[in-house]
Amino acid sequence: MASEITIVKIPSEIVSPHEFAALERVSIATVRRWTTGDNPCIPIEPRVIKPGRKRASGMVRIYYARWKEEQLRKALGHSRFQLVIGA
Repeated sequence: MASEITIVKIPSEIVSPHEFAALERVSIATVRRWTTGDNPCIPIEPRVIKPGRKRASGMVRIYYARWKEEQLRKALGHSRFQLVIGA
């Protein structure tokens, strides 16, 4: 059995929706659809409702490293890979 290790380079651990859309080559509308609702399919930073507000405000922050790790594990069928952050 081969013991090759796949190395994947990503720009940062946490990205904005616009950066995610550019990295994954999807539209902003698709990113919004994936990050909203009760069960988002993209891991996002927990949002906090500030005192005196009805909804959480501010930009959504996406855990890109966690997303990429899940995608690689599904695609390759193993976890023998290495993520290089900041490359």
